[in-house]
Amino acid sequence: MKINKYSNMVSSVNQSKQLKKEIATEPAPKTQSKEAVQVSISKEAQALLDADKAAFSERVNAIKQAIQNGEYEVDPSKITDGLVRALQEQKEL
Repeated sequence: MKINKYSNMVSSVNQSKQLKKEIATEPAPKTQSKEAVQVSISKEAQALLDADKAAFSERVNAIKQAIQNGEYEVDPSKITDGLVRALQEQKEL
């Protein structure tokens, strides 16, 4: 009678665990040195960015208010159009 009939299976599982552990402890490949990168934008660009944030915030608040009031309407045709378009794009990839 064989006591360790699953010893091959156990050893392969242990080898797999050891391999995963070794991969996890390997140092990450060295990347390019991390130099500080400074980006500056013009005052006009900052004003446009701030205006866009404000408009977005207003739109979000309006939607939140409509939902709270029970006035927000979902257009199922827009949802289905978006889903179909997304599926078609995935098929093309």
